[in-house]
Amino acid sequence: MNEVPTTMFAWTKTIDSTGGFTRIEHPVPIPAAGEVLVKTHSTSICGTDIHIWKWDQWSRENVPLGTITGHETCGEIVGLGDGVNSHSLGDLVAIECHLACWDCPRCNEGNAHICENGSIFGVHSNGAFGPYFVIPAVNARQIPEGLDPGYASIQDPLGNAIHTLTGGPVKGATVAIHGLGPIGLLAVNAAKAMGAAKIIAVDWENTYRMNLAKSLGADLVIGKENDIVAEILAATDGRGVDNSCEFSGSPQALANTVHSTRMGGYVNILSVYGNSMPEVPMNEVVFRYLHIKGINGRKMWSTWDTMHDLLKQELIDVDTILTHRMSIDDFEQAIDLAIVGNCGKVVLDFN
Repeated sequence: MNEVPTTMFAWTKTIDSTGGFTRIEHPVPIPAAGEVLVKTHSTSICGTDIHIWKWDQWSRENVPLGTITGHETCGEIVGLGDGVNSHSLGDLVAIECHLACWDCPRCNEGNAHICENGSIFGVHSNGAFGPYFVIPAVNARQIPEGLDPGYASIQDPLGNAIHTLTGGPVKGATVAIHGLGPIGLLAVNAAKAMGAAKIIAVDWENTYRMNLAKSLGADLVIGKENDIVAEILAATDGRGVDNSCEFSGSPQALANTVHSTRMGGYVNILSVYGNSMPEVPMNEVVFRYLHIKGINGRKMWSTWDTMHDLLKQELIDVDTILTHRMSIDDFEQAIDLAIVGNCGKVVLDFN
């Protein structure tokens, strides 16, 4: 194993404006007790990274200047902090980015992903747009046997997709996916793998991603040329779908999910909205007796168990979803590509 250097260059949010990233030198972190040091293999671009690039209100309130961002990542353990006996040097791991205290009421009830004292790796603290990072050992999840390490960074968004889907019924159910960004595409694929009876994929005008959704198993793909609600009702005998998943962050899409979900159905929302007060047709929520659930992160650890089962069975078509591999040197170009949207998942490699 190569010797770990003392310093590294990492993409860092340094300027209080749109963009505002600089590749600057940092000390290579030293793992504290209970932590591991990971040599980064790959880090993928997330919608959160785009929010930070655009430097919207949420980002300005959550990301300290000087932070190395990036949280969808994987790599090799090259250092162990005191007391770590769950991992070994050379282990290949993917990262759960929600850092929990494991001792508050939410953690104790099995909801560590919404820990009352929690934070997010790569948002509130240094992350993985650099060649090394430290993370609590419990957050370093061994990757499934046989999974290409180059694919391992997609487990964070795949887990988001699965957590959102499982807010309602999937097997044998009708499912609508609103928003075909990378997580939405993963949700189409995961819904197919988990036995959904019918999958309706909705975007607006990104034909690149709409075509990907078709190849990933969507039975019906609709967009701006369609009356979204009418098309979904027509495809479900006028009832609406059992399970609507909103990934787009569009207030109109949120309204569409409410209007096109069956009586007593489920609306699961992962999106972050530019305006935190989008209009919601509440009378429809009430009279349709809808179950509305906000989704944050992945259940720790049941979502990971489900995800690993699907990956081990090779039911997730990572080759189709991961459309672009680029060098970490091309970080800024990768962000631009993800913003334009003519891509599926964009992954940055360090080797």
